[in-house]
Amino acid sequence: MKVLYFMILGSKKILAVMFMFCILLSLNAHLSAQTAPDWIINLEKSYPSREWIAVSAQGSSQPQAESSVMNALARVFRTDVAGITQSSQQFSQIISNSVGSRNINFQESSNFLQEVDVSANIKGLIGVQIDVHRDTRGTVYVCARMNRRECAARYSGMVIENTAIVNSLLAASGAGAAFNTLETYARLSFAHALAQVTDNFQNILEVLDSSAANRRPSYGGAASIKTKMLECASLITIGIAVDTEATANKTLFIRAAGSFFKDRGFKTNDNGAGDYVLRANVRFEDVIQSVISCRYFLDVSLENRSGTSVFSFTEDDRRAHPNSQSEARRLAARAVETSIKEEKFAKGFDAWLNELF
Repeated sequence: MKVLYFMILGSKKILAVMFMFCILLSLNAHLSAQTAPDWIINLEKSYPSREWIAVSAQGSSQPQAESSVMNALARVFRTDVAGITQSSQQFSQIISNSVGSRNINFQESSNFLQEVDVSANIKGLIGVQIDVHRDTRGTVYVCARMNRRECAARYSGMVIENTAIVNSLLAASGAGAAFNTLETYARLSFAHALAQVTDNFQNILEVLDSSAANRRPSYGGAASIKTKMLECASLITIGIAVDTEATANKTLFIRAAGSFFKDRGFKTNDNGAGDYVLRANVRFEDVIQSVISCRYFLDVSLENRSGTSVFSFTEDDRRAHPNSQSEARRLAARAVETSIKEEKFAKGFDAWLNELF
């Protein structure tokens, strides 16, 4: 009987403990529900889709949750984070290149560089607002939202401004302008780059405001401008003349320069005859000190039809090898090739084009 009594008493205690535990769980859930923001419970109610584009995500850390919510926001605009980030970086570069170099003023976009980066992981869109909530278990919830009316007004302003700039560049490249010149190519190249990002802004705008589909840019899209740009480039021949001591290197550098200009649509002539002539002189100097190395010197001049130099470039650097002078020289020659095709010379030439008009 005593054993039975203690068994019953023990069962009652266990039941009481279990009952209290359930009450605590229920109370904790109730308190969590009370402290959780409304947007976690009902996003549509908090930010109605007729007024907002809003998405939410969760993660074990804030960067992880922000990354997830940015992916979700990008999908709303039928793109991805990489595409949005690349477009914003491209536009930032266009704005930076335009400062002080031409009579172009991006008034609507003057704060773009600051506004597109609102936090470590939410990049590439204007007007994104972020809410963050961390619950008692450490889970992080993030809400990213854009007010349709406010953000549409910002994007519409940029599209209108950019369209006016593109159209002015197209007009300057049209009637009365010499079509087979680098100045005309430079205008069309800049117009094409600006039209690309403006097309992306237009796509974002149409998601924010569906009626914007009836107000698309009048220039007809970046693809049509690219056609004009390539047509202009095809009428320009760049003669290439390289002076260097080794025949193999001369061939290497002529091919590198030819590749650079052909990628932009120009014709080239390896015999040095053309509408413009690129004259390059490349020298090498062996250096034997504590480390075996070879210094290279690259001097380039671009001449117009009258033989006047319109662009010049110089570079010198060295390449080292632990035990071979010939390998050091080979590495130096490859560095010159890389500079011509995609590094210092290539970037310098493109920067010069941006200042032509």
